[in-house]
Amino acid sequence: DGESGAGWWIGPQIGGNMVWGHHPNRSSSTPPSTGWQAPHSGPPDAAMVLTPAGSAPAGGFGHGSATAAFASALPPQSPAQAAVQARLQQQRQTQQQQMEEQRRKMAEMGQQRALEMQRKQQEMATRRAQEMRRAQEEQGAVMAIRNCVKKVRAATPDNFDMLKEQLAQTLAQQFDRCGAQKAKLQEESDSALDQASKRIEEVKEKRAKAEETRKEMERKRQESVEKAIGLLGELTDLAQAAEESAGEVKAGVAEFAQRPAAEEGDEAAQGVEKLVEAAAGKAQACQEFLKAHSAELRALPPNTNKPPPPPDKSGEDKEEEPAEAKPTLQSLQKVQLRITASKHLLDTETRGFRAAVEAARKKAVAAQEMQRVGGVFKKYDKDKDGALNKKEIQVYAKTEFKFTVPDIALDNIFKAIAQDGKGVKEADFHRLTVAVGVARERARDLERRKLREAREKELAEQKATAQAKLDEVTAAVKAVEAEVAEANKQSRTLATEGKGLSSTEMLAKAGEVEAAVKATAEKVAAATKAAAAVEGTEVDAELKKWFDLEVKRAKASCASLEAQTARALAAVEKFRGEATRKDAIEVRELASRVVLALKTHQTAKSLTSDALFEAIAPKGADGFGGKELAAFIGGLPKPDGEEARALTGADVERAFGGLDEERGGSVSKAAFECLLMVLMKVVKDVAITDGLSIKEAKTLRRLECGEVLQVIEGPVKEQQTEVERVRAKAMKDDVEGWVTVAGNQGSLFLKPGADFKVIKETILTEGFEIEMSKDETRKIKESTRKLKPGELIELRGIARKQEDTGLTRMKCKVKSDGSLGYVTTVGNTGIKFVEVA
Repeated sequence: DGESGAGWWIGPQIGGNMVWGHHPNRSSSTPPSTGWQAPHSGPPDAAMVLTPAGSAPAGGFGHGSATAAFASALPPQSPAQAAVQARLQQQRQTQQQQMEEQRRKMAEMGQQRALEMQRKQQEMATRRAQEMRRAQEEQGAVMAIRNCVKKVRAATPDNFDMLKEQLAQTLAQQFDRCGAQKAKLQEESDSALDQASKRIEEVKEKRAKAEETRKEMERKRQESVEKAIGLLGELTDLAQAAEESAGEVKAGVAEFAQRPAAEEGDEAAQGVEKLVEAAAGKAQACQEFLKAHSAELRALPPNTNKPPPPPDKSGEDKEEEPAEAKPTLQSLQKVQLRITASKHLLDTETRGFRAAVEAARKKAVAAQEMQRVGGVFKKYDKDKDGALNKKEIQVYAKTEFKFTVPDIALDNIFKAIAQDGKGVKEADFHRLTVAVGVARERARDLERRKLREAREKELAEQKATAQAKLDEVTAAVKAVEAEVAEANKQSRTLATEGKGLSSTEMLAKAGEVEAAVKATAEKVAAATKAAAAVEGTEVDAELKKWFDLEVKRAKASCASLEAQTARALAAVEKFRGEATRKDAIEVRELASRVVLALKTHQTAKSLTSDALFEAIAPKGADGFGGKELAAFIGGLPKPDGEEARALTGADVERAFGGLDEERGGSVSKAAFECLLMVLMKVVKDVAITDGLSIKEAKTLRRLECGEVLQVIEGPVKEQQTEVERVRAKAMKDDVEGWVTVAGNQGSLFLKPGADFKVIKETILTEGFEIEMSKDETRKIKESTRKLKPGELIELRGIARKQEDTGLTRMKCKVKSDGSLGYVTTVGNTGIKFVEVA
């Protein structure tokens, strides 16, 4: 209860909910005798006094051992105190009775409220059940009506009236149960009936149109069928005529084949030819008719394939007229088969006729040949004895074959053919012709053999000559193979050997190996030239294939050697490139050391760039060379501990190649100033002031991140803040002042060095001036180097504007290849081509 509830309390039970009085004293170890608040929320009651006693008064402090012990500990009461205690006890009893009555009334009221609540819950449950039953009936009625509406929407002309009546009956039965949805259901029903009626009308109209279309199509189909039937009749007549004509051809061919007399065959063949032509024309007419009317004939009805009617089981014979078969596609197929069969028959008989005619012709030719042979035999049978003797055979051979039969061959022929020794008879004359031909070919073979042997001898001599030339080329190739292998070996070991060499030694080694490889390459070229010279040698056509193959092999060997020497030269060039790159790195390092030495001397002596230039260059000269620079560097004092790394004269002269970027043999004053130029890049916004002291100096403007500064002096430590500051000039607007390099809390404002990056393609020109005419611009673009976006360039001169063109241009050096020239940084319309990297 907080601070106000602390102290002593009196009640009928320790820890109970009822209290009689309260005393705020918290320091007493026994209950105070006066100053009690009764009731506890009221003011102190002076009449309430606690005294120790042996026993509590009647109706005292309640029941329980704790109360009795407390009462016994109190002091004895006076009569006045006893009267007060009695009065208080009576008040307490009255209060207790009132509280009991109040609790009884509250209990009765609680029972009444519980009964009332129970009654209301029962009424609510009954009402909810009735509402749920009505809702279910309403939902069932709505579902029944909507199911009918759904069916009406999908109605067809066949069931629309039935579904319409069903919907009306459902509405009559269920509509009153729909409750609040009556209006919506009525609207849905009317809409469904209206839409269904319109759709049914549309369907009926479509069906009527479809029926008209079907009837029209049926009429056209019937017309097509009638036309097809007529065409089928015409085709049938053509097929009948083709079959009859093919039959006539067959009969004519059979009659022609049976005639034995060849002289009669010509007239008979002409007759058969006419029959064949006529039959072929009719067969062609059938094919052309089918081709022309195939679409119309497809209109014939399909095959019915109806089974024949069952036989009459009454036992009585009835004469029935056969039903006329209607033409179908099967009928067309049968006619086509007839046409095909007649065409096949015609082709077969035509081939047989042609064979018979050819056989008759061959017989006639054979008869004529027999007559001619007989005439030749009689021509050379001078003694008319029916046989040719040796003299007559020799005359026959000389006249007919232009060949004189050798005596040995003639004797052999006579022995083989003239069996009776008198001569060759007419029956064996064809054998004599063959024997004379064989003898003539044998004599020709002997002549050809002599020519072949002479030819082979000539080819052997040509081959030996060509082989000697090829051997010379092969020997030359073999002689240079070892040198090529050695050159390749040397070129392959260059990379390993070069690891421990300086760039100068590497270049010398590359030159040595290159000389050896080139000498070998010259020998390979000589062998290749010899092979090419041999290739032009003229040889016989029969040796051409062999010779070309050998030359090809020799040239392949030369090509292999050329490839090997080329690889060796490539390896040398690669090694030279590495040496050159290493030399460039060494030269750049030496140049950096030279520039550092010059800057150190300049800072130590507080020299300007002009003063330092005059100290190096000869008096009155506008530049200095490598020797002057080496002499000057050699005269500078060496810092402690730097003797081992001191620059020699040779080092300075090598470094001069990197300093002489214009390759003019000397460094001009402008170029020298660029070499000594120190650039710094602003990496965090910082102020540029007009003095070294930060507190006393006035801010000129604020430098933005990314700007480039040219350092003129410093860095110098500012005394008060002990930060390093430099005197520099902003390249953006030439504002000159003092800038802090880094803050005393570690913030970095300036970073040494500043490269530039190409952001839009431009060109690198030799001079600062650039013409803006179209012709001049085109010529410059064609003849100068293009700078691609992303390329890095180094500053070699402060950017300045070209007055006549409005272009801002600066001198620079391309880092990728060392090209030196002028580049446009900002166009005359404000377009940037170069920005700080």
